[in-house]
Amino acid sequence: MKEENLATKEPNLDVPASDVPDSEVEVQKPSEDDELNREFHMPELMKFVGPSIFAFVFIALYQMVDGIFIERYVGSIAIGAVNLYYPILGLFCATGIMLGTGGNAMIVKMVGEGKRKEADRTFSGTVVFAIIISLIYTVVTLVFSDEIMRLCGATDVNIVYLRPYYTIMNFGCVAILLQSMLGIFIIGEGRTISAAVVIMIGGILNCVLDYVFMNVFHWGIRGAAIATVIGYVCTVIYAIWYFIFSGRSTYRFRFGKLEMRKMGTICFNGSSDMISNLAGGVTAIFMNHYAQRFYGEVGVSALSVVLYYQFFIVAVFMGYTSAVEPIFSYHYGTGNKEVRKRVYKLSIIWNVAIQTFIVIIVMLFRKPIVGFFFEEGEYFDITLKGLDLMIWGTLFVGLNSFISGLFTAFSNGLVSGFLSALRTLVLLTICLIAMSEVFGANGLWLAWPVAELLSVIVSFVFVRKYKCKYGLD
Repeated sequence: MKEENLATKEPNLDVPASDVPDSEVEVQKPSEDDELNREFHMPELMKFVGPSIFAFVFIALYQMVDGIFIERYVGSIAIGAVNLYYPILGLFCATGIMLGTGGNAMIVKMVGEGKRKEADRTFSGTVVFAIIISLIYTVVTLVFSDEIMRLCGATDVNIVYLRPYYTIMNFGCVAILLQSMLGIFIIGEGRTISAAVVIMIGGILNCVLDYVFMNVFHWGIRGAAIATVIGYVCTVIYAIWYFIFSGRSTYRFRFGKLEMRKMGTICFNGSSDMISNLAGGVTAIFMNHYAQRFYGEVGVSALSVVLYYQFFIVAVFMGYTSAVEPIFSYHYGTGNKEVRKRVYKLSIIWNVAIQTFIVIIVMLFRKPIVGFFFEEGEYFDITLKGLDLMIWGTLFVGLNSFISGLFTAFSNGLVSGFLSALRTLVLLTICLIAMSEVFGANGLWLAWPVAELLSVIVSFVFVRKYKCKYGLD
C-alpha cells in the first residue's frame, strides 16, 4: 500500500470484531491489483464507471426500441398499454435492485475487512432470498391480475393490449428480478465490463426478437413480451455462468441457513434504491390517470414516450451511481478516507457536467427525438410539449441519484431511504397533484423538475451533516 494511503487509514468501528468468529476472518490485505483498490483519479474513474453507464443506458435504449416496434407493428394505443405495465415491472426491478445494492454494500464492505467466507454466505443467501420473493410475486400478480391492471389505470380500450403482455411478463418475474440483482453484484466485484456484457446480451437479443416476433411472425404485443422475457432469461444464464463456471468471480456459493435478520438489514439498506424505482411505478399510475384526464388515450401514449426518454436520462446516472457505490463501500471497509474524499468531489463535478450536457443535446434535437415514435400530428404535439417541460428535471436528477446512493454505500439505509422516498414518492406525488390542479396539463409535465429541484436542496443538507462522519470533507 502506498505511503500516502497509509496516512489516511482510520479504524473501522462499525462492525465489532466479536461479531464474526476468528475462523471466518481472512486477515490478508487486499492485493494492489484488486479492481476496487485504486487511487481513482478522473481518467481512471471514468474508465471504471463507463461500462456500467453503458449497461444501464443500453437497458433504457432497448426498452425504447420495444416502444418503436410496438408503435410500428401494433399501434400507438398499444404503447400506452405497455406503459400501464410499468408499475409492475418497476416492482420486480426495484426488489432486485434493493437486494443488489443493499447486499452489495454489505458484501463489499466485508471483503474490504477481509471477511471473505462471511461475504460468500451473504451473497448465496441473498440469491436464495431473491428467488423466493420472485415466486411470491408471480403467484400474487397472476391471481389478482384484473384488479392490478385496473389499479394501474387500464381502461376497456387498452386492457385488450395490456392483458397478454401482463401475463407473459409476470411469468418472467424470476428472471427480471435476478437480472436486476446479479448485474449489481458483478459491478460490486469491480467487473463493470462483465456487467455491461450481461445487459448487452439480453438487450440485443430482445431487439432482434422484437423484429422477428412482431414483423415476421405477426405475434403483436405478445411477441414484444416474449422477446423481453427471453432477453432477461439469457442475461441470468450468463450471470450464473459468470459466478459458477467462468472462474472470474471471487464469490463462492456457500449455502446454509437463510439468515432472515441479515436479509432484513440488506433490504433496509437497499430500500432507497427500491423506493426510487417502486415510487416511479406509483407515480406512473398517477401520471397515467392525469394523462387520461387531460388528453384521453392519446395522452397515455404520449406520456409513455416522454417516460421512455426520462428513463433513458435517469439510466445514465443510475449507471454511474451503481458503479461508484462499491468504491465507497470498499474504502469505507478499508478505512481509506483519501479515496472517498477524492471520488466524492469528482462525482459532483461529473454529475453537474453531464446533467447540463444532456439538457443542451435534448433541446437541440427535440423534434427528431419525438419523431422516432410519432409522425407530426396530435401524438407528436403532445409528446413534444411534455418533453419540453419535463427535460429540466435533468439538471438535478444526477446529483439526487448519486447522493442517495452515497448513503447506501455507507450502509446508512435510513438516510438513503428517506431521501429516495422524499424525492420519488412524496415530493413528486405532491407536485403532480398540486401542479396539475393549478396549471392543468402543464402541471403534469412540470411536476418532475420541481420535485427534483426541491430534493437536491434537501440532499445537500444531509451531505453537509454527514460529511465528517464518512470522511468526505
